[in-house]
Amino acid sequence: MAYRDAARYIEGMKPGIVNAVADECLRAKRVISAVSPTLDGLRGTVEWASDHADIYEQRLRETVDLVDGLHDGFDKAGVAIDEYAEAQARAQALVAEGITAEGHLRALIAPIVATQSPVVRASDALRAWNDLRTSTGAMDWLVEFSVQDEIDKVRGDAERLWQTATGAYEEAVRIETDARTAAIALLAAAYRLLPDFLANSALSAKIVDGTPGLRDLRGKYQIGPPTVPALTFDDDFPYDPNATPTPGDYASWNKWQAMLRAGQTARPDLDDALDLYAHYRDGTGTERRVDFEEGYREDSNIRGAVDREISTAQREAERLYRETGQVAFQMTGDPATVDGMGLYPTTENWQKSLGDFSMYGTSDVVVDGDQITMKIKVHAEDMYNFNKSAADIATGEPDDANGRFSTLGWAKEFRTYGELERTVTWTIGESPNVSGGDGSQRQAPGEDRADGRSDG
Repeated sequence: MAYRDAARYIEGMKPGIVNAVADECLRAKRVISAVSPTLDGLRGTVEWASDHADIYEQRLRETVDLVDGLHDGFDKAGVAIDEYAEAQARAQALVAEGITAEGHLRALIAPIVATQSPVVRASDALRAWNDLRTSTGAMDWLVEFSVQDEIDKVRGDAERLWQTATGAYEEAVRIETDARTAAIALLAAAYRLLPDFLANSALSAKIVDGTPGLRDLRGKYQIGPPTVPALTFDDDFPYDPNATPTPGDYASWNKWQAMLRAGQTARPDLDDALDLYAHYRDGTGTERRVDFEEGYREDSNIRGAVDREISTAQREAERLYRETGQVAFQMTGDPATVDGMGLYPTTENWQKSLGDFSMYGTSDVVVDGDQITMKIKVHAEDMYNFNKSAADIATGEPDDANGRFSTLGWAKEFRTYGELERTVTWTIGESPNVSGGDGSQRQAPGEDRADGRSDG
């Protein structure tokens, strides 16, 4: 028995994309198959009149083995992924069947559920019927006594729908889980068949760094699953357990508390910034999500930075498609700061909320003929803290006062993050539409925050 929440992850699966990956593996196998006869034909047909004839024979054997390994690896991987795509499709069909049955059950028992406790009324149809179908105690019996005749009238149909839905969800989870387990095992076997093309990482990096222009050709995006970049942030005011507060510190703390309260009353336009500042002062240090969609709507430079990231991702998707021939892939971009783009936020609220935040994109890309569809998530990452000797853009207030609260342990820096999603479709070769902000630059060091705060 399983309820819909156990199978919900199956609803979001994309068997079409998985199948496209399988097709690419099998296409690679077919290409290699076309090359193999020519390569095999070289054995015994070329004679070297040289002292190094044995090296030629050795290299030829190694090349044939390499091609055979690629052929068998792609063949096994393609079959495994194709079978998993089919299992995903079957599982999704079962989930759809379960959702339909659950919907009919909900309509059937709705009048009875409306007479029950808030817990039952708030439950999904399957759990609600599971509660109604049997009495589990004296209180349960008393609640259901007045509607027992109504329960008995619908019991046959309700039980059938309940069994259909829970059975469909359970079977969907079983099919997907078994297929995924089998696919992982087959892919592991396929991976072992592939030749090892890995180079020494330190040596590879040295070659790239020492070759003029080569680093620039690597591109901003790389194929692979969504990957969180390693970001570093400054900490100009670390906690010092030996720091002793002074009367001036207490006065400053109370002053900034009063400024926060005044801002919350008189400056609704700084709602995001003031909320983050209040969280800084509560000293918990827990991460906080920001409404990046709101920032996109309200700040022209945030909007410009996001639009530029999407356009860059479009160009990179075309590049990776041309270079690899893959028609379905994921990719992750390198992070960049908005100040580095010349697109520091223009509005006071977002100067104080995000400042010079880091941004990167993760995307799912599908190529269909000359059309590319990309679903991209643009991520914003920042550390909410203060910069020594920096000042607020709008007020000119120095950061040091609020930074001092962190040193004393009264306040604590914390991670902020947000993201927004877009889906874009375009024709290969079209020039992406770069819609930027007004290009205004930062006017002061540090990342400005509400009431004179800045971050690094």
